[in-house]
Amino acid sequence: MTDKKEMDKPQILAPSLFGSCRLTITMMCLVASFNSLLMTINLGMVIVCMNKVDHSNSTSDSGTSGSNCTSDSEFQYQSTCGYNTTEESDVRWDKNAQGMLLSATYYGVVSMQLLTGWLCDKFGKMKALMIGGSTVLGVVSVLSPLIIQYAGVPFFFAARVVMGACMCFMISPVLPLLRRWTTSKEQGLLVGLAFAGVGLANAATYPMTGLICELSGWRSIFYFCGICGISWSVVALFLIYDTPGRHPRVSVEEKQYLVSTQVQSLSKTTKTVIPWSKILLSVPVWAVITTNFFFFAATKGTVINLPLFVRDVLDFSVTENGIFSAMPSVVALLLHLVIGPLFDCVRAKQIFTVTVVRKTFHVIGTLIPAIMMFIVSQLPPEKKYIIIGLITIGYAMFEFAWMGGFSFAFMDMAPDYVGIIQGINNTIGLMPGFIMPVVISNMTPEGTPEQWSYVFIMFGGLYTAACLIFLIFGNSELQSWGKAKDPGNIQIAKSLETMVV
Repeated sequence: MTDKKEMDKPQILAPSLFGSCRLTITMMCLVASFNSLLMTINLGMVIVCMNKVDHSNSTSDSGTSGSNCTSDSEFQYQSTCGYNTTEESDVRWDKNAQGMLLSATYYGVVSMQLLTGWLCDKFGKMKALMIGGSTVLGVVSVLSPLIIQYAGVPFFFAARVVMGACMCFMISPVLPLLRRWTTSKEQGLLVGLAFAGVGLANAATYPMTGLICELSGWRSIFYFCGICGISWSVVALFLIYDTPGRHPRVSVEEKQYLVSTQVQSLSKTTKTVIPWSKILLSVPVWAVITTNFFFFAATKGTVINLPLFVRDVLDFSVTENGIFSAMPSVVALLLHLVIGPLFDCVRAKQIFTVTVVRKTFHVIGTLIPAIMMFIVSQLPPEKKYIIIGLITIGYAMFEFAWMGGFSFAFMDMAPDYVGIIQGINNTIGLMPGFIMPVVISNMTPEGTPEQWSYVFIMFGGLYTAACLIFLIFGNSELQSWGKAKDPGNIQIAKSLETMVV
């Protein structure tokens, strides 16, 4: 894996990771990825909390003449009957508004992908971008209840788009930042740890916000999440620095270790010519991009709309909704920690080509979820625990495709152009984030079990499409244009001096 040139260079002993600045920055990135999702995906539980039924009121009113109340329904839409009439439940949105608001964040995320990547590469001010994004995201979250109550849906939609853009400013600089704070030996561990915050947020947001809803209402969800974002910004001012050379507390040993391993990679990028025509005409590249589009539509459609499905179809309380909506993400997080090392182990044995290994993992991670979704679509609401179990299995199994399948194929086929291709991939692949909520809200206007069954059939079809596209057209072998030419001899001493400063 390592070049002979790197092996010829004098090796510097790696300082201890525990207590190091690189571990501190990695943990700050973990919290950043956690907070960015916490402040954006909480809207699903906010909607559930807004439409919470007060059973005592519905029971007492159920016998009144001409009443349309139902005492056995946990959640209802667009009805003042049977609702908790306290101040916390005075805002309700119809299905179209819900779908539009759930999708709004991804307009901001998609629109900022290329810009944030360019800003990181051009100016290298990752700290400023992350702190700015977190601060604005936190402030908008705190102001959200006021926007909802006094400005209405259009202005809250605009606020959600801004939150999506700020989310991109928080997450996109993580990889450029960690490139300066990790080495090839620790990159897998530290990058994986940094992005584990995404899985943690998916697992923890719904139970946590469900509990907050029960204790103090939907407004408190926005306040709590916003304070988390603002607090991170304050701490990041003192703990995050763009380079080892600018960190006032990094040890000399750690600085030398990091700088010495990064000289070659930084020098290579200075004279790299991007083969745009090769990238844009490559079938394997578009196979991954197209696969990612369908795959993300299925996975994100599931995790965003699961609380709404549980509310509409399954008979669970708000707290139970939060717990069961989080179960798929919890199991997926556990598999996330296992599948990466498993893929590395299988690949290291070199029994099969990397393409065969990736396609095998990919089929497992897409075909099994497709089968689970098709089965769920045929089950009645009375089988609610079986439904939750099948959704959990199906969603968690996507980690096989994500960690060992198509997702990181760019690193094999074009290692020197991963950033460029990944920017294109994210711009197109994240579009289902604002498409799926609107589609699903239109498919489930009354939220009946029959309407939701068609949604799960659609999920199964999306997983199937993702499976077939990469299986037929995917390729993980190094492409002829995939590595930049060696720029030639470079004086290490000068590079070290400029890096440290």
